[in-house]
Amino acid sequence: MAAIPRKESNHDPRPGDAAFTVRELLRLPLFLQARLVAGERGLQGTVARVNVMEVPDIEPWVRAGDLLVTTGYPFREDQGKLLQLIPELAKRGIAALGIQTKRFIDEVPKEVIEEAERQRIPLIELPPDMSFSDVVRTVMENVLAQEAALLADLQNRISSMTRLLLDGSGLYAFLDAMEMMLGNPVAVVREQEKPWLSEGLRNADPVEVWPVVQSLTFRHVGRGLSNGFVLLQNSFRAYVNPIPAQRMKQACLVLLERNRDIVPIDVLSVERLSSLAGLELANVEAVREVEGKYLDQFLQDWLLGKFVSESDWKLRAEVCGCTIPEQTPLCAVVVGMTDPAPPAEKLRELARRLRSERLRVVDALLAAPVGGDLVLIVPVPESLRPEAQAEASPTGLLQRLLTELRPLLGDPELKLYSGRVAERADRLPASLSQAKRARQVAEVCGLLGEVVTYDRLGVYSLLYLIPSSEEREQFLQRFSLPLQQADKKGGGRLMETLEMFFRCNGNIKLTSEKLFAHYNTIVYRLDKIQSILGVSLDDPEDRLQLQLSLKLGQITPGSSGAI
Repeated sequence: MAAIPRKESNHDPRPGDAAFTVRELLRLPLFLQARLVAGERGLQGTVARVNVMEVPDIEPWVRAGDLLVTTGYPFREDQGKLLQLIPELAKRGIAALGIQTKRFIDEVPKEVIEEAERQRIPLIELPPDMSFSDVVRTVMENVLAQEAALLADLQNRISSMTRLLLDGSGLYAFLDAMEMMLGNPVAVVREQEKPWLSEGLRNADPVEVWPVVQSLTFRHVGRGLSNGFVLLQNSFRAYVNPIPAQRMKQACLVLLERNRDIVPIDVLSVERLSSLAGLELANVEAVREVEGKYLDQFLQDWLLGKFVSESDWKLRAEVCGCTIPEQTPLCAVVVGMTDPAPPAEKLRELARRLRSERLRVVDALLAAPVGGDLVLIVPVPESLRPEAQAEASPTGLLQRLLTELRPLLGDPELKLYSGRVAERADRLPASLSQAKRARQVAEVCGLLGEVVTYDRLGVYSLLYLIPSSEEREQFLQRFSLPLQQADKKGGGRLMETLEMFFRCNGNIKLTSEKLFAHYNTIVYRLDKIQSILGVSLDDPEDRLQLQLSLKLGQITPGSSGAI
Protein backbone atom coordinates (compact mmCIF):
# COMPACT_ATOMS: atom_id res chain seq x y z
CA MET A 1 0.00 0.00 0.00
CA ALA A 2 1.10 3.56 -0.63
CA ALA A 3 2.43 5.75 2.12
CA ILE A 4 0.56 8.80 3.32
CA PRO A 5 1.34 11.62 0.88
CA ARG A 6 3.41 14.37 2.44
CA LYS A 7 3.38 18.06 1.67
CA GLU A 8 5.87 19.07 -1.00
CA SER A 9 5.02 22.78 -0.79
CA ASN A 10 3.37 25.10 1.63
CA HIS A 11 0.19 25.44 -0.42
CA ASP A 12 -1.55 23.71 -3.28
CA PRO A 13 -4.20 26.12 -4.59
CA ARG A 14 -7.68 24.77 -5.04
CA PRO A 15 -10.53 26.18 -7.05
CA GLY A 16 -12.63 28.48 -4.92
CA ASP A 17 -9.85 29.25 -2.42
CA ALA A 18 -10.10 32.85 -1.23
CA ALA A 19 -7.81 33.84 1.58
CA PHE A 20 -5.65 36.68 2.79
CA THR A 21 -2.41 34.96 3.78
CA VAL A 22 0.50 35.98 6.02
CA ARG A 23 2.69 36.11 2.90
CA GLU A 24 0.33 38.66 1.35
CA LEU A 25 0.25 40.54 4.66
CA LEU A 26 4.01 41.05 4.58
CA ARG A 27 3.74 42.49 1.06
CA LEU A 28 1.50 45.34 2.21
CA PRO A 29 3.23 48.76 2.27
CA LEU A 30 2.50 49.08 6.01
CA PHE A 31 4.64 45.99 6.69
CA LEU A 32 7.62 46.82 4.50
CA GLN A 33 9.70 47.65 7.59
CA ALA A 34 8.56 44.51 9.45
CA ARG A 35 10.91 41.53 9.59
CA LEU A 36 10.02 37.82 9.57
CA VAL A 37 12.26 36.13 12.16
CA ALA A 38 10.67 32.65 12.31
CA GLY A 39 7.92 30.44 10.92
CA GLU A 40 8.43 30.68 7.17
CA ARG A 41 6.63 27.34 6.80
CA GLY A 42 3.43 28.99 8.04
CA LEU A 43 3.34 31.91 5.61
CA GLN A 44 0.39 30.43 3.72
CA GLY A 45 -1.74 30.55 6.85
CA THR A 46 -4.88 32.64 6.42
CA VAL A 47 -5.34 35.87 8.36
CA ALA A 48 -8.97 36.13 9.48
CA ARG A 49 -8.77 39.03 11.96
CA VAL A 50 -6.43 41.15 14.12
CA ASN A 51 -6.10 40.66 17.87
CA VAL A 52 -4.14 43.08 20.07
CA MET A 53 -2.56 41.48 23.15
CA GLU A 54 -1.54 43.59 26.13
CA VAL A 55 -2.41 41.12 28.92
CA PRO A 56 -0.60 37.85 29.76
CA ASP A 57 -3.72 35.62 29.83
CA ILE A 58 -4.72 36.11 26.20
CA GLU A 59 -5.07 32.36 25.31
CA PRO A 60 -8.82 31.98 26.00
CA TRP A 61 -9.59 34.91 23.68
CA VAL A 62 -7.46 33.83 20.71
CA ARG A 63 -9.11 32.24 17.67
CA ALA A 64 -7.83 30.36 14.64
CA GLY A 65 -6.61 32.77 11.97
CA ASP A 66 -5.77 35.64 14.33
CA LEU A 67 -2.91 38.00 13.58
CA LEU A 68 -1.85 38.60 17.17
CA VAL A 69 0.15 41.79 17.77
CA THR A 70 1.73 43.06 20.99
CA THR A 71 4.10 45.72 22.24
CA GLY A 72 5.63 43.12 24.55
CA TYR A 73 4.41 45.00 27.62
CA PRO A 74 2.99 41.87 29.38
CA PHE A 75 6.43 40.20 29.10
CA ARG A 76 8.71 43.10 29.93
CA GLU A 77 9.67 41.60 33.31
CA ASP A 78 9.43 37.89 32.48
CA GLN A 79 10.13 36.98 28.87
CA GLY A 80 9.88 33.30 29.80
CA LYS A 81 6.10 33.70 29.78
CA LEU A 82 6.29 34.57 26.10
CA LEU A 83 8.12 31.29 25.45
CA GLN A 84 5.40 29.37 27.30
CA LEU A 85 2.73 31.17 25.29
CA ILE A 86 3.96 30.02 21.86
CA PRO A 87 2.72 26.36 22.04
CA GLU A 88 -0.69 27.54 23.29
CA LEU A 89 -0.98 29.96 20.39
CA ALA A 90 -0.05 27.16 17.98
CA LYS A 91 -2.78 25.00 19.48
CA ARG A 92 -5.27 27.81 18.93
CA GLY A 93 -4.18 28.02 15.29
CA ILE A 94 -3.17 31.68 15.09
CA ALA A 95 -2.01 32.93 11.69
CA ALA A 96 0.97 34.94 12.95
CA LEU A 97 2.44 36.73 15.97
CA GLY A 98 3.77 40.29 15.65
CA ILE A 99 5.97 41.69 18.42
CA GLN A 100 6.91 45.38 18.49
CA THR A 101 10.54 45.68 19.61
CA LYS A 102 12.62 48.57 20.99
CA ARG A 103 9.80 49.61 23.33
CA PHE A 104 9.36 47.10 26.15
CA ILE A 105 11.43 44.27 24.61
CA ASP A 106 14.72 45.15 22.96
CA GLU A 107 14.74 42.07 20.77
CA VAL A 108 12.85 38.79 20.43
CA PRO A 109 14.58 36.14 22.60
CA LYS A 110 16.36 33.39 20.70
CA GLU A 111 14.40 30.68 22.53
CA VAL A 112 11.12 32.25 21.45
CA ILE A 113 12.29 32.37 17.84
CA GLU A 114 13.29 28.69 17.95
CA GLU A 115 9.95 27.64 19.49
CA ALA A 116 7.98 29.67 16.93
CA GLU A 117 9.97 27.99 14.15
CA ARG A 118 9.24 24.56 15.62
CA GLN A 119 5.52 25.35 15.94
CA ARG A 120 5.47 26.87 12.43
CA ILE A 121 4.09 30.19 13.69
CA PRO A 122 5.22 33.17 11.58
CA LEU A 123 6.93 35.48 14.08
CA ILE A 124 7.14 39.05 12.84
CA GLU A 125 9.30 41.77 14.38
CA LEU A 126 7.32 45.01 14.08
CA PRO A 127 9.02 48.44 13.95
CA PRO A 128 8.61 50.58 17.12
CA ASP A 129 6.79 53.39 15.27
CA MET A 130 4.07 51.12 13.79
CA SER A 131 0.54 52.14 14.80
CA PHE A 132 -1.65 49.19 15.79
CA SER A 133 -4.75 51.10 14.69
CA ASP A 134 -3.26 51.26 11.19
CA VAL A 135 -2.57 47.52 11.39
CA VAL A 136 -6.18 46.76 12.33
CA ARG A 137 -7.63 48.99 9.61
CA THR A 138 -5.33 47.82 6.82
CA VAL A 139 -5.57 44.11 7.62
CA MET A 140 -9.33 44.08 8.09
CA GLU A 141 -9.87 45.92 4.81
CA ASN A 142 -8.13 43.05 3.03
CA VAL A 143 -9.84 40.39 5.14
CA LEU A 144 -13.36 41.74 4.68
CA ALA A 145 -12.86 41.99 0.94
CA GLN A 146 -12.55 38.21 0.80
CA GLU A 147 -14.76 37.19 3.75
CA ALA A 148 -17.96 37.03 1.71
CA ALA A 149 -16.37 34.51 -0.66
CA LEU A 150 -15.11 32.44 2.28
CA LEU A 151 -18.54 32.34 3.92
CA ALA A 152 -20.15 31.30 0.67
CA ASP A 153 -17.55 28.55 0.27
CA LEU A 154 -18.18 27.35 3.85
CA GLN A 155 -21.93 27.27 3.27
CA ASN A 156 -21.46 25.28 0.07
CA ARG A 157 -19.29 22.78 1.91
CA ILE A 158 -21.81 22.24 4.69
CA SER A 159 -24.70 21.95 2.24
CA SER A 160 -22.94 19.37 0.06
CA MET A 161 -21.94 17.24 3.07
CA THR A 162 -25.47 17.44 4.49
CA ARG A 163 -26.93 16.19 1.21
CA LEU A 164 -24.41 13.34 1.22
CA LEU A 165 -25.58 12.09 4.62
CA LEU A 166 -29.25 12.59 3.78
CA ASP A 167 -28.72 10.32 0.78
CA GLY A 168 -27.66 7.58 3.22
CA SER A 169 -24.08 7.30 1.93
CA GLY A 170 -22.68 6.51 5.38
CA LEU A 171 -19.76 7.64 7.52
CA TYR A 172 -16.93 6.42 5.26
CA ALA A 173 -18.36 8.23 2.23
CA PHE A 174 -18.71 11.33 4.43
CA LEU A 175 -15.03 11.16 5.45
CA ASP A 176 -13.87 10.49 1.89
CA ALA A 177 -15.80 13.54 0.67
CA MET A 178 -14.26 15.62 3.46
CA GLU A 179 -10.77 14.53 2.41
CA MET A 180 -11.43 15.52 -1.17
CA MET A 181 -12.93 18.84 -0.09
CA LEU A 182 -10.22 19.79 2.43
CA GLY A 183 -7.24 18.31 0.61
CA ASN A 184 -6.10 16.41 3.70
CA PRO A 185 -7.05 13.03 5.23
CA VAL A 186 -9.55 12.97 8.08
CA ALA A 187 -10.52 10.50 10.79
CA VAL A 188 -13.11 9.95 13.48
CA VAL A 189 -11.30 8.73 16.59
CA ARG A 190 -13.36 7.26 19.39
CA GLU A 191 -12.53 6.05 22.88
CA GLN A 192 -11.53 2.35 22.99
CA GLU A 193 -12.68 1.68 19.43
CA LYS A 194 -11.16 1.40 16.01
CA PRO A 195 -11.05 4.76 14.24
CA TRP A 196 -12.95 5.55 11.06
CA LEU A 197 -10.42 6.65 8.43
CA SER A 198 -10.82 8.49 5.14
CA GLU A 199 -9.51 6.91 1.94
CA GLY A 200 -6.05 8.50 2.14
CA LEU A 201 -5.46 6.82 5.50
CA ARG A 202 -7.19 3.52 4.70
CA ASN A 203 -4.94 3.02 1.66
CA ALA A 204 -1.74 4.17 3.36
CA ASP A 205 1.04 2.10 4.86
CA PRO A 206 -0.11 0.92 8.33
CA VAL A 207 3.44 1.37 9.63
CA GLU A 208 3.03 5.11 9.12
CA VAL A 209 -0.68 5.43 9.86
CA TRP A 210 -1.13 3.57 13.14
CA PRO A 211 1.43 5.45 15.27
CA VAL A 212 -0.35 8.66 14.32
CA VAL A 213 -3.82 7.29 15.02
CA GLN A 214 -2.70 5.76 18.31
CA SER A 215 -1.14 9.04 19.45
CA LEU A 216 -4.48 10.70 18.75
CA THR A 217 -6.40 8.00 20.59
CA PHE A 218 -4.25 7.89 23.71
CA ARG A 219 -3.55 11.59 24.03
CA HIS A 220 -6.83 13.22 23.15
CA VAL A 221 -9.80 10.88 23.47
CA GLY A 222 -11.19 9.95 26.86
CA ARG A 223 -9.57 12.67 28.94
CA GLY A 224 -11.55 15.85 28.41
CA LEU A 225 -11.52 16.85 24.76
CA SER A 226 -10.95 20.41 23.55
CA ASN A 227 -10.57 21.69 20.04
CA GLY A 228 -7.25 22.92 18.68
CA PHE A 229 -4.08 22.04 16.83
CA VAL A 230 -1.81 19.29 18.12
CA LEU A 231 1.59 17.97 17.12
CA LEU A 232 1.62 14.20 16.67
CA GLN A 233 4.23 11.58 15.90
CA ASN A 234 6.36 11.88 12.76
CA SER A 235 5.87 15.69 12.80
CA PHE A 236 2.18 15.40 12.00
CA ARG A 237 0.09 18.42 12.83
CA ALA A 238 -3.63 17.94 13.18
CA TYR A 239 -6.71 19.92 14.04
CA VAL A 240 -8.87 18.07 16.58
CA ASN A 241 -12.48 18.96 17.28
CA PRO A 242 -14.79 17.13 19.70
CA ILE A 243 -17.90 15.55 18.19
CA PRO A 244 -21.02 16.57 20.09
CA ALA A 245 -23.02 13.49 21.02
CA GLN A 246 -25.32 12.45 23.84
CA ARG A 247 -25.03 9.12 25.66
CA MET A 248 -22.08 8.08 23.50
CA LYS A 249 -18.39 7.63 24.09
CA GLN A 250 -16.17 10.63 23.57
CA ALA A 251 -15.10 11.08 19.98
CA CYS A 252 -13.37 13.67 17.86
CA LEU A 253 -13.12 14.64 14.21
CA VAL A 254 -9.49 15.00 13.16
CA LEU A 255 -7.99 16.74 10.13
CA LEU A 256 -4.37 15.69 9.49
CA GLU A 257 -2.11 18.24 7.81
CA ARG A 258 -0.37 16.04 5.25
CA ASN A 259 -1.00 17.31 1.70
CA ARG A 260 -1.46 21.03 2.25
CA ASP A 261 -1.56 23.59 5.05
CA ILE A 262 -4.72 23.75 7.14
CA VAL A 263 -6.29 27.18 6.61
CA PRO A 264 -8.97 28.82 8.79
CA ILE A 265 -11.81 27.86 6.48
CA ASP A 266 -10.73 24.24 6.89
CA VAL A 267 -10.86 24.68 10.66
CA LEU A 268 -14.33 26.21 10.42
CA SER A 269 -15.41 23.36 8.15
CA VAL A 270 -14.24 20.75 10.66
CA GLU A 271 -16.00 22.55 13.52
CA ARG A 272 -19.30 22.80 11.62
CA LEU A 273 -19.12 19.29 10.15
CA SER A 274 -18.42 17.72 13.56
CA SER A 275 -22.13 18.06 14.33
CA LEU A 276 -23.01 16.15 11.15
CA ALA A 277 -20.44 13.48 12.04
CA GLY A 278 -22.07 13.22 15.49
CA LEU A 279 -25.48 12.61 13.91
CA GLU A 280 -24.06 9.89 11.69
CA LEU A 281 -22.23 8.32 14.65
CA ALA A 282 -25.49 8.26 16.57
CA ASN A 283 -27.10 6.52 13.59
CA VAL A 284 -24.26 3.99 13.46
CA GLU A 285 -24.59 3.45 17.20
CA ALA A 286 -28.34 2.88 16.94
CA VAL A 287 -27.93 0.33 14.15
CA ARG A 288 -25.14 -1.39 16.04
CA GLU A 289 -27.27 -1.50 19.18
CA VAL A 290 -30.16 -3.22 17.38
CA GLU A 291 -27.89 -5.64 15.52
CA GLY A 292 -25.98 -6.34 18.73
CA LYS A 293 -29.16 -7.22 20.60
CA TYR A 294 -30.26 -9.65 17.88
CA LEU A 295 -26.84 -11.27 17.75
CA ASP A 296 -26.59 -11.43 21.55
CA GLN A 297 -29.97 -13.18 21.70
CA PHE A 298 -29.03 -15.61 18.93
CA LEU A 299 -25.75 -16.56 20.60
CA GLN A 300 -27.40 -16.94 23.99
CA ASP A 301 -30.12 -19.20 22.54
CA TRP A 302 -27.47 -21.21 20.75
CA LEU A 303 -25.26 -21.65 23.82
CA LEU A 304 -28.22 -22.53 26.01
CA GLY A 305 -29.51 -25.17 23.56
CA LYS A 306 -32.80 -23.48 22.69
CA PHE A 307 -32.84 -24.32 18.97
CA VAL A 308 -35.21 -27.12 18.14
CA SER A 309 -33.73 -28.00 14.76
CA GLU A 310 -30.69 -27.45 12.56
CA SER A 311 -32.79 -25.48 10.07
CA ASP A 312 -33.87 -23.12 12.85
CA TRP A 313 -30.24 -22.55 13.78
CA LYS A 314 -29.23 -21.91 10.15
CA LEU A 315 -32.04 -19.41 9.63
CA ARG A 316 -31.23 -17.44 12.76
CA ALA A 317 -27.51 -17.52 12.00
CA GLU A 318 -28.10 -16.11 8.52
CA VAL A 319 -30.41 -13.35 9.78
CA CYS A 320 -27.88 -12.30 12.45
CA GLY A 321 -24.89 -12.44 10.12
CA CYS A 322 -23.12 -15.26 11.96
CA THR A 323 -20.23 -16.15 9.65
CA ILE A 324 -18.86 -19.35 11.25
CA PRO A 325 -19.09 -22.22 8.70
CA GLU A 326 -21.32 -25.09 9.75
CA GLN A 327 -18.61 -27.77 9.82
CA THR A 328 -16.07 -25.75 11.81
CA PRO A 329 -15.19 -27.40 15.17
CA LEU A 330 -15.98 -25.04 18.03
CA CYS A 331 -15.40 -24.84 21.75
CA ALA A 332 -17.13 -22.70 24.34
CA VAL A 333 -14.89 -20.66 26.62
CA VAL A 334 -15.90 -18.84 29.80
CA VAL A 335 -13.82 -15.72 30.50
CA GLY A 336 -12.76 -15.43 34.13
CA MET A 337 -12.40 -11.73 34.96
CA THR A 338 -10.99 -10.03 38.01
CA ASP A 339 -14.41 -8.58 38.74
CA PRO A 340 -16.46 -11.63 39.81
CA ALA A 341 -19.80 -9.92 39.12
CA PRO A 342 -19.44 -7.41 36.27
CA PRO A 343 -22.55 -5.38 35.36
CA ALA A 344 -24.67 -6.72 32.52
CA GLU A 345 -24.05 -3.59 30.44
CA LYS A 346 -20.30 -4.06 30.75
CA LEU A 347 -20.59 -7.69 29.59
CA ARG A 348 -22.63 -6.63 26.55
CA GLU A 349 -20.12 -3.92 25.70
CA LEU A 350 -17.14 -6.30 26.01
CA ALA A 351 -18.89 -8.94 23.87
CA ARG A 352 -19.65 -6.45 21.10
CA ARG A 353 -16.15 -5.06 21.23
CA LEU A 354 -14.61 -8.51 20.87
CA ARG A 355 -16.88 -9.30 17.92
CA SER A 356 -15.71 -6.15 16.16
CA GLU A 357 -12.00 -6.81 16.70
CA ARG A 358 -9.78 -8.56 14.17
CA LEU A 359 -7.72 -10.81 16.39
CA ARG A 360 -4.40 -12.26 15.27
CA VAL A 361 -4.90 -15.64 16.93
CA VAL A 362 -8.52 -16.49 16.06
CA ASP A 363 -10.63 -15.63 13.03
CA ALA A 364 -14.37 -15.06 13.42
CA LEU A 365 -14.39 -15.10 17.22
CA LEU A 366 -17.89 -14.73 18.66
CA ALA A 367 -18.69 -13.47 22.16
CA ALA A 368 -21.89 -13.06 24.13
CA PRO A 369 -23.04 -12.41 27.69
CA VAL A 370 -24.65 -15.55 29.11
CA GLY A 371 -26.05 -15.22 32.58
CA GLY A 372 -23.37 -13.37 34.48
CA ASP A 373 -20.52 -14.65 32.29
CA LEU A 374 -18.73 -13.47 29.18
CA VAL A 375 -18.66 -16.52 26.89
CA LEU A 376 -16.54 -16.96 23.77
CA ILE A 377 -17.24 -19.26 20.82
CA VAL A 378 -13.79 -20.17 19.52
CA PRO A 379 -13.25 -21.87 16.13
CA VAL A 380 -10.67 -24.64 16.52
CA PRO A 381 -8.55 -25.52 13.44
CA GLU A 382 -8.48 -29.20 12.45
CA SER A 383 -4.79 -29.44 13.29
CA LEU A 384 -5.47 -28.52 16.93
CA ARG A 385 -8.31 -30.94 17.56
CA PRO A 386 -7.37 -33.62 20.12
CA GLU A 387 -8.29 -36.39 17.66
CA ALA A 388 -5.98 -35.06 14.96
CA GLN A 389 -2.81 -35.93 16.81
CA ALA A 390 -2.24 -37.22 20.30
CA GLU A 391 -0.24 -34.24 21.56
CA ALA A 392 -2.46 -31.57 20.04
CA SER A 393 -5.19 -29.72 21.98
CA PRO A 394 -6.82 -26.26 22.00
CA THR A 395 -4.80 -25.33 25.10
CA GLY A 396 -1.99 -23.68 23.12
CA LEU A 397 -4.49 -21.77 20.99
CA LEU A 398 -6.32 -20.55 24.08
CA GLN A 399 -3.07 -19.53 25.75
CA ARG A 400 -2.18 -17.33 22.76
CA LEU A 401 -5.73 -15.98 22.70
CA LEU A 402 -5.47 -15.12 26.40
CA THR A 403 -2.27 -13.16 25.77
CA GLU A 404 -4.10 -11.09 23.17
CA LEU A 405 -7.27 -10.62 25.21
CA ARG A 406 -5.67 -9.34 28.41
CA PRO A 407 -4.50 -5.94 27.10
CA LEU A 408 -7.56 -5.69 24.87
CA LEU A 409 -9.97 -6.04 27.81
CA GLY A 410 -7.70 -4.23 30.26
CA ASP A 411 -7.56 -7.15 32.71
CA PRO A 412 -4.06 -8.59 33.36
CA GLU A 413 -5.49 -11.34 35.61
CA LEU A 414 -7.86 -12.72 32.96
CA LYS A 415 -8.29 -16.52 32.79
CA LEU A 416 -9.99 -18.84 30.32
CA TYR A 417 -12.03 -21.96 31.09
CA SER A 418 -12.79 -24.19 28.11
CA GLY A 419 -15.15 -27.06 27.35
CA ARG A 420 -14.41 -29.85 24.91
CA VAL A 421 -14.34 -29.24 21.16
CA ALA A 422 -17.83 -29.58 19.67
CA GLU A 423 -18.01 -31.27 16.27
CA ARG A 424 -21.41 -29.80 15.46
CA ALA A 425 -23.25 -26.61 16.30
CA ASP A 426 -25.88 -28.45 18.34
CA ARG A 427 -23.17 -29.77 20.70
CA LEU A 428 -21.93 -26.34 21.68
CA PRO A 429 -24.26 -26.10 24.75
CA ALA A 430 -22.56 -29.20 26.20
CA SER A 431 -19.18 -27.50 25.64
CA LEU A 432 -20.43 -24.46 27.58
CA SER A 433 -21.59 -26.68 30.48
CA GLN A 434 -18.14 -28.23 30.59
CA ALA A 435 -16.45 -24.81 30.48
CA LYS A 436 -18.54 -23.65 33.42
CA ARG A 437 -17.69 -26.81 35.30
CA ALA A 438 -14.01 -26.31 34.54
CA ARG A 439 -14.15 -22.88 36.16
CA GLN A 440 -16.18 -24.14 39.10
CA VAL A 441 -13.83 -27.02 39.82
CA ALA A 442 -10.71 -24.91 39.27
CA GLU A 443 -11.89 -22.31 41.77
CA VAL A 444 -13.09 -24.80 44.39
CA CYS A 445 -10.17 -27.20 44.11
CA GLY A 446 -7.48 -24.55 43.64
CA LEU A 447 -6.29 -25.77 40.24
CA LEU A 448 -3.38 -23.73 38.95
CA GLY A 449 -3.06 -22.31 35.45
CA GLU A 450 -4.31 -19.40 33.36
CA VAL A 451 -6.11 -21.73 30.93
CA VAL A 452 -8.13 -24.62 32.37
CA THR A 453 -9.77 -27.07 29.97
CA TYR A 454 -12.44 -29.57 30.98
CA ASP A 455 -10.15 -32.49 30.13
CA ARG A 456 -7.64 -31.23 32.71
CA LEU A 457 -10.06 -31.74 35.60
CA GLY A 458 -9.40 -35.43 35.91
CA VAL A 459 -10.72 -36.91 39.17
CA TYR A 460 -12.13 -33.55 40.25
CA SER A 461 -14.80 -33.73 37.58
CA LEU A 462 -15.95 -37.04 39.11
CA LEU A 463 -16.66 -35.30 42.41
CA TYR A 464 -19.28 -33.22 40.62
CA LEU A 465 -21.07 -36.38 39.55
CA ILE A 466 -21.61 -37.50 43.14
CA PRO A 467 -25.19 -36.56 43.99
CA SER A 468 -26.40 -35.39 47.36
CA SER A 469 -27.05 -38.78 48.95
CA GLU A 470 -26.82 -40.68 52.21
CA GLU A 471 -23.44 -42.15 51.24
CA ARG A 472 -22.07 -38.68 50.43
CA GLU A 473 -23.25 -37.32 53.78
CA GLN A 474 -21.82 -40.29 55.66
CA PHE A 475 -18.44 -39.79 54.00
CA LEU A 476 -18.39 -36.11 54.96
CA GLN A 477 -19.55 -36.90 58.52
CA ARG A 478 -16.70 -39.36 58.87
CA PHE A 479 -13.88 -37.03 57.81
CA SER A 480 -15.05 -33.38 57.64
CA LEU A 481 -17.81 -32.84 60.20
CA PRO A 482 -15.71 -33.73 63.31
CA LEU A 483 -13.08 -31.16 62.36
CA GLN A 484 -15.70 -28.51 61.64
CA GLN A 485 -17.30 -29.11 65.04
CA ALA A 486 -13.92 -28.94 66.76
CA ASP A 487 -13.20 -25.61 65.04
CA LYS A 488 -16.54 -24.20 66.24
CA LYS A 489 -15.60 -25.17 69.79
CA GLY A 490 -12.24 -23.45 69.49
CA GLY A 491 -10.22 -26.35 68.23
CA GLY A 492 -7.59 -24.20 66.51
CA ARG A 493 -8.34 -23.79 62.76
CA LEU A 494 -8.03 -27.51 62.07
CA MET A 495 -9.79 -27.52 58.68
CA GLU A 496 -7.68 -24.63 57.44
CA THR A 497 -4.50 -26.26 58.70
CA LEU A 498 -5.27 -29.61 57.06
CA GLU A 499 -6.09 -28.00 53.72
CA MET A 500 -2.87 -25.93 53.74
CA PHE A 501 -0.89 -29.03 54.79
CA PHE A 502 -2.05 -30.83 51.64
CA ARG A 503 -1.42 -27.75 49.47
CA CYS A 504 2.14 -27.68 50.77
CA ASN A 505 2.56 -31.36 49.89
CA GLY A 506 2.89 -32.40 53.52
CA ASN A 507 5.68 -29.91 54.30
CA ILE A 508 5.07 -28.79 57.91
CA LYS A 509 7.61 -25.95 57.79
CA LEU A 510 6.06 -24.47 54.66
CA THR A 511 2.57 -24.90 56.14
CA SER A 512 3.58 -22.93 59.22
CA GLU A 513 4.98 -20.14 57.03
CA LYS A 514 1.83 -19.96 54.91
CA LEU A 515 -0.42 -19.80 57.97
CA PHE A 516 1.94 -17.46 59.89
CA ALA A 517 1.96 -19.94 62.77
CA HIS A 518 4.78 -21.49 64.80
CA TYR A 519 6.10 -24.86 63.62
CA ASN A 520 5.15 -26.54 66.91
CA THR A 521 1.63 -25.10 66.64
CA ILE A 522 1.15 -26.80 63.27
CA VAL A 523 2.54 -30.09 64.66
CA TYR A 524 0.08 -29.86 67.57
CA ARG A 525 -2.88 -29.21 65.23
CA LEU A 526 -1.96 -32.13 62.94
CA ASP A 527 -1.67 -34.46 65.93
CA LYS A 528 -5.07 -33.30 67.12
CA ILE A 529 -6.58 -33.97 63.66
CA GLN A 530 -5.21 -37.50 63.66
CA SER A 531 -6.53 -38.07 67.17
CA ILE A 532 -10.05 -36.77 66.43
CA LEU A 533 -10.42 -38.74 63.16
CA GLY A 534 -8.44 -41.81 64.12
CA VAL A 535 -6.24 -41.60 61.02
CA SER A 536 -2.54 -41.39 60.24
CA LEU A 537 -1.23 -38.67 57.94
CA ASP A 538 1.64 -41.02 57.11
CA ASP A 539 -0.84 -43.49 55.58
CA PRO A 540 -1.36 -42.71 51.83
CA GLU A 541 -4.87 -44.20 51.94
CA ASP A 542 -5.91 -42.02 54.88
CA ARG A 543 -4.44 -38.94 53.21
CA LEU A 544 -6.42 -39.66 50.02
CA GLN A 545 -9.65 -40.02 52.01
CA LEU A 546 -9.01 -36.72 53.80
CA GLN A 547 -8.19 -34.83 50.59
CA LEU A 548 -11.32 -36.13 48.88
CA SER A 549 -13.47 -35.15 51.84
CA LEU A 550 -12.05 -31.61 51.79
CA LYS A 551 -12.75 -31.16 48.08
CA LEU A 552 -16.14 -32.83 48.22
CA GLY A 553 -17.14 -30.68 51.17
CA GLN A 554 -16.38 -27.50 49.20
CA ILE A 555 -18.61 -28.55 46.30
CA THR A 556 -22.17 -27.30 46.76
CA PRO A 557 -24.66 -30.20 46.67
CA GLY A 558 -26.80 -30.04 43.56
CA SER A 559 -24.13 -28.24 41.49
CA SER A 560 -23.19 -31.43 39.71
CA GLY A 561 -25.01 -33.08 36.85
CA ALA A 562 -24.61 -35.26 33.83
CA ILE A 563 -22.34 -34.08 31.05
